[in-house]
Amino acid sequence: MLADDEWRIVERGFDPGRQAGCESIFSLGNGYLGSRGVLEELPAGSSQETYLAGIFDKSTAETVEIVNLPDPVGFLIYADGEPVALDQMEVTGHERVLDMRHGSLIRRTSYRSKKSGLHEYRSLRAFSAADEHIMLMRVYFVALGSDVDILVKSSIDASTLNIRKEMGTEVAHYSVVEVDQTDGVGYLAVKLNDSGRTVAYATDLFVQKDDADTGDVDVDVLRKSEFADGKLTENIRFKARKGAVYTFEKIISIYTSRDVPPGDSHNIHDVAVGALKKSRKTGFDRMLAAHTSVWDELWQEADIMIDGDPDATKALRFNLYHLMIAGSRSNDQVSIAPKALTSSWYNGHFFWDTELFVLPFFTFTYPDIARNLLMYRYHRLDEARKNARDQNLPGALFPWESAETGEEVTPKAWVNPEGTIIDVHTMEREHHITGDVAYAVYQYYRATADTGFLLDYGAEIILETARFWAGRAMYNHTSGEYEIKDVIGPNEYQECVDNNAYTNYLARWNLRCGVLLYTEILNSYPDEQKNLCEKIGLKPSEIDAWRKIADRIKFKVFDDGMIEEFSGYFAKLDVTIEEWNDRGMPIFPDAVPLEHAYETQLVKQADVVLLLHLFSEDFPSDVKKINLDYYDRRTTHESSLSPSIYSILCTEAGEVDRAYKYLKYSLYGDLSDNYGNVKHGIHAASLGGVWQAVVFGFAGVRMKSRVGEENGELLSVNPRLPKNWERLRFNLCWHRFKLKFEISAGGVGVFIRSSGSGAGSTLPIEVGGRLYEVSGNGRVIMYDN
Repeated sequence: MLADDEWRIVERGFDPGRQAGCESIFSLGNGYLGSRGVLEELPAGSSQETYLAGIFDKSTAETVEIVNLPDPVGFLIYADGEPVALDQMEVTGHERVLDMRHGSLIRRTSYRSKKSGLHEYRSLRAFSAADEHIMLMRVYFVALGSDVDILVKSSIDASTLNIRKEMGTEVAHYSVVEVDQTDGVGYLAVKLNDSGRTVAYATDLFVQKDDADTGDVDVDVLRKSEFADGKLTENIRFKARKGAVYTFEKIISIYTSRDVPPGDSHNIHDVAVGALKKSRKTGFDRMLAAHTSVWDELWQEADIMIDGDPDATKALRFNLYHLMIAGSRSNDQVSIAPKALTSSWYNGHFFWDTELFVLPFFTFTYPDIARNLLMYRYHRLDEARKNARDQNLPGALFPWESAETGEEVTPKAWVNPEGTIIDVHTMEREHHITGDVAYAVYQYYRATADTGFLLDYGAEIILETARFWAGRAMYNHTSGEYEIKDVIGPNEYQECVDNNAYTNYLARWNLRCGVLLYTEILNSYPDEQKNLCEKIGLKPSEIDAWRKIADRIKFKVFDDGMIEEFSGYFAKLDVTIEEWNDRGMPIFPDAVPLEHAYETQLVKQADVVLLLHLFSEDFPSDVKKINLDYYDRRTTHESSLSPSIYSILCTEAGEVDRAYKYLKYSLYGDLSDNYGNVKHGIHAASLGGVWQAVVFGFAGVRMKSRVGEENGELLSVNPRLPKNWERLRFNLCWHRFKLKFEISAGGVGVFIRSSGSGAGSTLPIEVGGRLYEVSGNGRVIMYDN
């Protein structure tokens, strides 16, 4: 699907069997909403799915889930009574393009009608990046064979359901509460069954023609609106002249009752209709120009260019595009689900994926969005405290799956992509998510130096999660160690283990970070320290206890450098990967039924290897190498979260070819359907992992602590590029600086694009183990590797 154009993902020809996957790949969005890339005429089998970030409902479902809201896309033309549709008329040519540069979906289809000859159909669709409530759609139609009678049906379909074919369930989460058609503006409002929240749509349809023979632009049409079978439809009839180009412009505004001031929810009609009229007055072209202008600005920060590997550049931009449409720039009450807003798979819940895999991209590219994502957790800290209390533990325990309120919403069972029903125990045991959130908070602070966030919000999260681990760790009087028992680590083949290395080390870090915050960082802000300690009832005796527990938590690096994944792991049946598929990824051993994987040393996804990535500073290269080699032979990479992490560790171990193999698997994960389930939506964590593999892995960018320095954080660069990468170029935000990097075999270039510290600011950067001072806007410093 990679086109010659470096910004375009292209579908050529219509294959009904591939449409579900294409819908995921061609999804559009802006962080406020997301919509699958369905074809406008909705051929049989189309998955009409549109989601608003943070809009959940339970109704008759097992647990709350993101709501599949009314579909705004529907648009079907009839020519002399015959549907101009891919599955109902002969197709002579078809191409659909995801224009990643401008965040739009473009289509061109040619038809041959038995009645009226050749027809040309083109469309453009975008969800505005300049106004998150607006959808823009433009359709061009030309009858090339003869004059034809045209009927256009432009619809908002409010009959959509949350359908889970594998479970055999269909859930209706809303009902239509208002339909109106006034002065050419259609209005439809639905109300969610449980929350009572209202979602409103306002729409209109403009039509004109470009007739080269007559010069006419006006079209004499008959209009009729109707609401039937859950659809609000605008019907337009007219006679189309042969060769004339007819342009249809459909604009839709979408609002929820959370978007209007409290108490004014009854005015949502006026808000939605007013926004539509304002957009129409602005004009389609100017609205589209504003949208593309914002995309230009977004790409100025996010783009990554790989000279010498054009396909990788395009695929990387695809990963970046889907990250960019997932993060909300305006709302700190939502997070990013494993499928972002491209599917309701995993119920649209929020997991650890966001904090560890997705957040780093935003932290170093769009820090304001990263802050919003972390604020989502802060706003739900009270629920995390309650969750801990419910398990008779102190502090805050973040839920394994979270939704709107922050309550634990993990279902008791789920169906995997292969259709197998699996009992779920993660909410009871996969407690590492609490440390994951704390880790993300502190990494954001390290990268941004956002002291205001740390003092007002982040410190409270870190201290309350440290408190949780102090209660969760149990003292073993025989060994003199603190143990964390009965957990699930990232390797979810093992559902009840003691002393998972990843969990224990993360808990140790969390406790020590709490001590550091209290004794060093907060000491510099005595008023804030006093207020926070009074708010959460924190006493110095707790800090002393955290220090003691952290020092004695069970964790060991053996003399040979190995780290045991959990207590007793090495005593398990030692099964290794012996076969790989044509993409170089492991094939699960036939000798072991999947349900018995827990009896073996097989690993579902990066566990010890993830630990070594997150705490790269803490472990020497020989420890990384021996553990990488050992666990690589036993990891199935069943989860899309895994290959990119192995890519990073391979790079750090100097195994660039192996790192590149893992990068490519993740890089093309959705485009080539490497995971086999892109039809269920894109893999958001894999997208973020790809960014990390390129920037943290091949570019070798890391944060490094400088003990004793007033500003204790340093950006370090130690690149190892694949042989075919001639040059790697990307931008990062670091503290108050915006930086540009250019890395090649000849050296590392650092360019200060802008600085919030003012003119003359200098920035220390470590390159290849040597410390340099970069100064001055517009200056490029080149260092030999």
